[in-house]
Amino acid sequence: MEKIAIIYVDVPGMKERIGALSVPQGTELQLTAVPSEEREIASAFQEAMEQSDARYKIYVSSDIEFLRPKILAKVLAAFRAHPEVGLLGLSGTKRVLTTGITYTSPQRVGAVLDPARHALAGRTAAAPCENVQALDGYFLATQKDVPWRKDVLQGVVLLGASASCEHRRAGYKVAVLSQKAPACRMRSNTFAMNDDMRTSFLDEYSKDLYPLVSIVIPTYQRPDYFRQALESAQKQTYRNLDIFVTDNSHNDETEEVYKKYFADDPRIRYEHHPEYNATGNWNRALEYDNPEAEYVNWLMDDDLFAPKKIATMMDFYFTYPDVKLVTSYRTLIDEKGNTLPDKSWSKPICEKTSRLSGNDVGRLLLQHIINYLGEPTTALLCKKYMLDGGRLGWTGREGKYLITDFTTWFCLMSQGDIIYITEPLSSFRQHANQQHQDLDTHFGGLICWAMMMREAIEKNVFLQKDIDKRRAIIQWLKYASENLVAMKEYPIDVWERTYVQDFLKTYAGMAASLSNCYHIAYDIDTTRPDGKV
Repeated sequence: MEKIAIIYVDVPGMKERIGALSVPQGTELQLTAVPSEEREIASAFQEAMEQSDARYKIYVSSDIEFLRPKILAKVLAAFRAHPEVGLLGLSGTKRVLTTGITYTSPQRVGAVLDPARHALAGRTAAAPCENVQALDGYFLATQKDVPWRKDVLQGVVLLGASASCEHRRAGYKVAVLSQKAPACRMRSNTFAMNDDMRTSFLDEYSKDLYPLVSIVIPTYQRPDYFRQALESAQKQTYRNLDIFVTDNSHNDETEEVYKKYFADDPRIRYEHHPEYNATGNWNRALEYDNPEAEYVNWLMDDDLFAPKKIATMMDFYFTYPDVKLVTSYRTLIDEKGNTLPDKSWSKPICEKTSRLSGNDVGRLLLQHIINYLGEPTTALLCKKYMLDGGRLGWTGREGKYLITDFTTWFCLMSQGDIIYITEPLSSFRQHANQQHQDLDTHFGGLICWAMMMREAIEKNVFLQKDIDKRRAIIQWLKYASENLVAMKEYPIDVWERTYVQDFLKTYAGMAASLSNCYHIAYDIDTTRPDGKV
């Protein structure tokens, strides 16, 4: 005769409620009560597991009321139909948020009633059970004994997620039992959680639960800024990181900073290429592509991440898996890290965190010639939506000009919605030596804005109406004309620079487009169709 062991927290009335369940024919029910001390729940479950010879064990960690007396028969039927399932619950989630708490996560499957008899929302699982990433911990059924991690767990709130990770590590699947209606009600849902519990859990299971995120940092002879930038990446609350640094400094100061403060962090890969010029170092950063990383965030060596930047943005990708770009408001800081007042281009584009139409935001940017969405540091990118599955840019030709931020935003916005977070999650440093002050960068940016307009018109996105095309082109010509007036003061050698020549060619083409039904037919650059410098 098969045995079912129900191991439950000893609270008043629980034994009687379990005793009211229907026992499947041919099985024997074995009840074991464990102390109600929440912090010792994993140790108590482990001890009870070792003392029971039952094949099937059900762990009830909360004060619950059963609403389906025949629940045990359904559990056994699901296990017998799916021997690969090691852990079965009544509710869970397809994707756990970065807190590790399953109850607040999106894509919930199954349902349970809260103490007020309101359903904790979740769609019905496929019959007889459906695979999930993690289960809620109030009811956990097993057909394989897998040790409880009493060295990691303190309390109930992360119990289901921990058990789910351990069963998957042991080679078993984790699933939610199919029920047309909630099978139980929580009589109490107050669970203790503190930072130590969360830290222990995330340190142990982040690689099990969350996709790998690459952070790419190109740097050159700014050792103090570099130390601050890399430290802000290292201190992310999101643990599953791959951090790549390419350094073309012509001295060893930056390398010494890396060796002194960061060399013992296995997540960081540092390369020193003093033989590279600025373009070579940028190309090395562009070429870096960890195939195991699904997401990437660039970090300029003079900028900073807020500690929760990656975690906050990943939670939005988890919650809205169809969005194509997640970005945020960024603060401006000076050389010493002091906060600066917002400028017109750095203010939030909405009053509260919002999901926005990529097409509408793209049109806004093109009609103002302003990158409201931020620099490379600002946005977290899902690689599968990027050019060729991981490259920066949109047209594939703008690589020559080393403008990678707004060109990539257009590529992603052309495919769907974006999330704009009004919380400041990064800092953009303003100082005299930053790249956007460089003349070639300035003209390269102007050229790339024109390229984005041409691409938008050719692909019929962002600028679908003639009035939108006209407004964008005229605004570009107005801005470019101001630069032409300023150029009269330039020495002759500046006029001979490639970027200036390309800008003049672009200006002529954009002006001609106004009398050509807004079709931008000129060719800005044909020498580098692959986008490489």
